Amino acid sequence: MKFVRFAAGALLGLGALAPPVRAAPAPAPAPAPAPAPTSTPAKGPTPRATPHHASKPALSAARSTLPPLPPLPVPVAVTPIAPLPMLPRLARVRIEAARDRVVVVEDVNLPRGDWQNGDLAFYASFGAPGTPVAVEAHLVPVPAGAPEARIEDAGEPVSVETSAHKGSGVQPLLGKPQMAGIVIRVNDAALRRALAASDVAALRVRTLLRPPAVDVAGARSLVVRLGAANGLPLTLGRIALVSMEPDRWVTRVESRLCGPDAETWPLSTALVTRGPTRGLERQALTIAPETAVRHATDDLCVRWWSAP
Repeated sequence: MKFVRFAAGALLGLGALAPPVRAAPAPAPAPAPAPAPTSTPAKGPTPRATPHHASKPALSAARSTLPPLPPLPVPVAVTPIAPLPMLPRLARVRIEAARDRVVVVEDVNLPRGDWQNGDLAFYASFGAPGTPVAVEAHLVPVPAGAPEARIEDAGEPVSVETSAHKGSGVQPLLGKPQMAGIVIRVNDAALRRALAASDVAALRVRTLLRPPAVDVAGARSLVVRLGAANGLPLTLGRIALVSMEPDRWVTRVESRLCGPDAETWPLSTALVTRGPTRGLERQALTIAPETAVRHATDDLCVRWWSAP
């Protein structure tokens, strides 16, 4: 089909008859209205500046005298520490109490696990009350088949340094990493020698404290830091208090877990005295420490009663 385009006139049949239509001229624009006469205001005194306007220069001057803001701290990339290649166990907590001193001994068993070589660094925070007088650490071999190292074995000393908190590259072991404590550095050769006997070595931490004061109940108290490794609380082994004074100086002892989530059931605690055991107060019903429900935030609270 062919489309044909027609003009408007041809379509109506008027193209040949109607004269051409011319467009009417556009009307002229209306003249703009004359501006209204304005009256010039009489000159008078210049208005005085208000106190608000007067304070702007003073405010600018005060701002110019302020010290500059300190620069923003440069972000530091924190490298996450590798998991500990072993699962430690707190095999023994031993408290040696005397009238003029208290020594806390903690033996942490370190199995070989996945460790092949390399130095290790551990963090142990201080207990309570007060800052220790002295702290030392040793690596002690654990005899084959034994649950813990012999207390009479001295072991090999390792490096210890105090710190306000756990630093980078250090494994948390005892206590909380944000508390003051010590960094224990175990070198490859020392750990290899300690593991030679049974693939288990004990990291023994000895803390010398001033004797705590007697409370209103006639007892002395201290807090021993427990701990966690790789987010798991350490299993707690034997607890013992040794009276270093003759003639049944300590008559009673009790211990329990303490902390925001702690199960406060009394724990079995051995009392070792140098005198006869007759006359010692019998402990209430207790549970074995290794069966207690543990949390990573738990500490060990120990109390003992003694003769004057």
